[in-house]
Amino acid sequence: MADDTTVQIASPRKRLSRGETEAIMAMMNKSIDVTRLQFKRLRMDLNDYHHLAGFEASVRIFDGGVENEKMSQSKEIRTALFADVHFLLISMHETEQLLSKLKRLCPLETELSNLHNKHRTMMRRCSDFRVHMEHVDGKETEDLGKLAETIFTLRGKNIDLGPDFEKGAEALFSDLLSSWSRISERQKKIRELIVRRHPAK
Repeated sequence: MADDTTVQIASPRKRLSRGETEAIMAMMNKSIDVTRLQFKRLRMDLNDYHHLAGFEASVRIFDGGVENEKMSQSKEIRTALFADVHFLLISMHETEQLLSKLKRLCPLETELSNLHNKHRTMMRRCSDFRVHMEHVDGKETEDLGKLAETIFTLRGKNIDLGPDFEKGAEALFSDLLSSWSRISERQKKIRELIVRRHPAK
């Protein structure tokens, strides 16, 4: 008796669980939502940072007075920027990992591999900078990075946080969700075909 929750893919002995792929896509949608929220937070961080331009976190903070208050705000904004960039890159990495899982579960769906290759450069840039942020040595623990326009620099390595970054991420999300919609429809037709050929007795 055929099981209508699975789809035959590579061979009669290898079947794709619809539950597995649906679970991954649920996690993918959550990851995309989180990433979009992080881009929203990042836009706010960039705006806050530029409003406090000229105040360096390395400048000595004197007791009391406006300068002390301004420097506290500066450090807070720099910390927020650092944290939000890091979490954004973690979210992008999670999305890439989920895409890789889909590719492994659906080896015959070359559309997923093509999509991954199309956006590989951006995902690699995100992954490399995330690893760079997490590799901290002793005296560098207080380094929160610097921002020039939209270029965020941390310990000699930089990443552009400008509008093109968000547009690139949105292009990835759009391609991914569109591809999965088409793949899901194809898988549905295959399931229906299997049920028709092997009806339950």
